[in-house]
Amino acid sequence: MKLDLSAIESYGHQYAKKVCDDFFNRITTINGQQILKLSNVAQVNMFVVSDLFERWKTDTEVFKSPYFNFESEEVKVGLKAFMNITSRHIMVKREDFEPILSRAVKRTLVLLLDPNKYFDDFVRESPDFTLTKQRLAQLIKYTKINGQVSKALTEKLGDEEKTYVTTALNWLNDINEKSDFENPDKYLEMLSATVPLRKDDFVKSIVKKVVEDSVTMKMSQSFFDIEHDEEALDDEDAPLPTVAQVQVKFVQEATTSHGIKLHGFDRLNDTFTDDLPTVNDLLKNEAKGNQTPLSDLAFSRPIKSIVDGVSLNQKFIFIGRLFEGDIIAYNKAVEDLDNCLNFVEAKNLMNKALAPKYNWVMAAEEANDFLEVVGRKFK
Repeated sequence: MKLDLSAIESYGHQYAKKVCDDFFNRITTINGQQILKLSNVAQVNMFVVSDLFERWKTDTEVFKSPYFNFESEEVKVGLKAFMNITSRHIMVKREDFEPILSRAVKRTLVLLLDPNKYFDDFVRESPDFTLTKQRLAQLIKYTKINGQVSKALTEKLGDEEKTYVTTALNWLNDINEKSDFENPDKYLEMLSATVPLRKDDFVKSIVKKVVEDSVTMKMSQSFFDIEHDEEALDDEDAPLPTVAQVQVKFVQEATTSHGIKLHGFDRLNDTFTDDLPTVNDLLKNEAKGNQTPLSDLAFSRPIKSIVDGVSLNQKFIFIGRLFEGDIIAYNKAVEDLDNCLNFVEAKNLMNKALAPKYNWVMAAEEANDFLEVVGRKFK
């Protein structure tokens, strides 16, 4: 299983926004006790506290000055007392808290869905390539789900104060092979009660990965390196394929080369073949005096849904260039635009919400193409 980290991160943003919308509509800051009760999944709250603890330590180090002796016992005692007092007066504004909560949700999902990855990342991220007893103590304190792993690592360390990351990773492999990880379903249901989710959304689809890999491969190839069909090149009267036929052939080639069989594409091809003219047909119409542009004939007819007007290649381009590779954000935007009452409302949504958020100024051509497809929905 390979996690779709972009989908997990997107869900973290959605969850944090929903929770913050509900909590901060009455007050402007959140304190420590409120954080511990914020999410119905206690692990999320613990990860928030863990993040605050790390920031608290970092800020304390910045506080130290090279002009004073912070190694003095009196100073150490005073500084510790100061830190303890400030830790009991947590006060975080929404703009600072929301990204911390989003990260906590992401960490929780990784811990639930792929605990091997979670603990492996923790060990590898140890400073100075060394896993210390103090770092393991924090892992035990703040990681409650599948906590047997951190306890087992501590037992392996024994009386030593630290060990190299390579040694700890070997221990971790042995521990993970013997571990009986918790069933994530009950925690996912609890998260879903706040923002609905499907477990499958966070796992990369084999077919999706195959098509993405194939798109990357085709984009990296030169036209002169591609093997062309010599018979088709010799036949000048052979009709060029319709757009739908090209899309279906592309997906079939991509999946067949990876040993995957997709069902239903022949029927899909039959459906669109009758609806769309071939490029040769359109050229013949122009030769007879029909001066209507090809784009108007083939790609400007009204559509019932925005999805109907986006080709497979366009979809990958829109997701990659307009939505930072986030398919969930793309699907949500298409759904919201489809639900608009008219084109003016749809344009306002794109101009005021989507364009600033994803910086469409840097992808103006693709944004215009997307706008044209949206416009066909409201013809």
